[in-house]
Amino acid sequence: MKLQDQVAIITGGGRGIGRATALAFAQEGAKVVLAAKTEAEIEAVAKEGQAAGGEAMAVVTDVTEKSDVQALVSQTLERFGRVDILVNNAGVAIHNLIPNIMEADWDLNIAVNLKGVFLCTQAVFQPMCDQGSGHIINVSSVSGKNGHAKGGAYCASKWGVVGFTEVTNNEGKLFGVKASVVCPGPVDTRMRRENHPDDVLENLTQPEEVADLILFLAAQSPRAHTLEAVIRTPLM
Repeated sequence: MKLQDQVAIITGGGRGIGRATALAFAQEGAKVVLAAKTEAEIEAVAKEGQAAGGEAMAVVTDVTEKSDVQALVSQTLERFGRVDILVNNAGVAIHNLIPNIMEADWDLNIAVNLKGVFLCTQAVFQPMCDQGSGHIINVSSVSGKNGHAKGGAYCASKWGVVGFTEVTNNEGKLFGVKASVVCPGPVDTRMRRENHPDDVLENLTQPEEVADLILFLAAQSPRAHTLEAVIRTPLM
């Protein structure tokens, strides 16, 4: 198995890309820790992961709260003794033209999409450096590569994720810690459907396709490294 006995924390693990990634990891032998605010969703995915042959646990976590993130990592280390992979996937998307962006919406995009990545990365970074290995995989977006109308807050947060990934990789590589960023185009998730009800669904990437890419990155040889991976779709 590609991830046999590796310990992976996945934020936003209750649905969409996070759920698909958790199940893909579990099928490859990983011990998966699911983090999200909705307990029922991550508990359900944990049961699916166990049924797929993996070991999984759910930890209710608000990635914008440092105490929650610290508790998430502490519980993971207490149960499994290490963290090998962190997938920063939790995200929100609120779109408006610049004159109409509410300050609260700006703050929420930055808090979940960018601060959450920072807090989770910071919490696992030193333990990974101490053990001499680790891989932090951040889910950004093509909106973190190309700005678009009504994307002020979302694009700013996702561009930040790309930059922070590069910093993480540069600081970690001396200690055997890698960082990668995945930039999908439109993906058929509940968040996407809520923001874009007129999408042609067959043009959308499926969560499982993004999960396959994340699995590929996580399973690479320690000597191999893909810093950035972009998924384009016909819609883009």
